[in-house]
Amino acid sequence: MLAVHQRLAELYTMSLKRPLEPAERDEQQHCLHINAVYCWEMARLNNEALLAAHTQDSEWQQEISAQMMEVRVTGKAGKRRS
Repeated sequence: MLAVHQRLAELYTMSLKRPLEPAERDEQQHCLHINAVYCWEMARLNNEALLAAHTQDSEWQQEISAQMMEVRVTGKAGKRRS
């Protein structure tokens, strides 16, 4: 879980008790954007992992696995295979 996911949960919980302040709403939108980018990146990597498995490209599978771990930890993937 990224810190942004924890903050998003906090903002959601706060919104159940009271209306969010404008700055909090802006922060919530920012967190939602980062979450969407994270989800799309993980979906892309999952699709590539499936393709690598179907083509039995173990080197590519290892690269994808490393990228997935990087995304889970930092929220961003490093260099992609050309």
